[in-house]
Amino acid sequence: MPHTVRHTFWVSALLGLLALGSPAGAHEKVRVTVVAILATEHDGDVDPRLRCVAQEVRKRYPRLTGFHLPRMCCKSLEVGSRDDFDLVAGQKASITVQRGTDKDKRVRLVVVPPQMGEITYDTACGKFLPIVTPVRTPEGDRLIIAVRVQPCHGR
Repeated sequence: MPHTVRHTFWVSALLGLLALGSPAGAHEKVRVTVVAILATEHDGDVDPRLRCVAQEVRKRYPRLTGFHLPRMCCKSLEVGSRDDFDLVAGQKASITVQRGTDKDKRVRLVVVPPQMGEITYDTACGKFLPIVTPVRTPEGDRLIIAVRVQPCHGR
């Protein structure tokens, strides 16, 4: 094939692929929930919605006895997109949906909690990952964020 004909062929093939649309799952949306939790050493009150999180966090931080839920936020993010989630005391967490649902029904997130580095992890649908941050409120409460994704296809 002469060079110009070959070039025209490849350009036509590329334009044809682009006309087919984006690959499957490229516009998949993932619902991300971020819960701001304030944990304290001053009381033993645990919000009933936080019992499981409190139980897990206490394994590593036994002095944290009270767990309160001041804020919860949900956003639908397209795969590849990033958004900031407001927490408490002017703090924010950045979440990126790096990869949509895979064959094992897991989603890859990149989380940047306040005053911490980037955390990349694969998560199962519907499961919260609690992250204990170094942030303390003026009252001395510790900021914990819990992140969950939903829905995952088939669940």
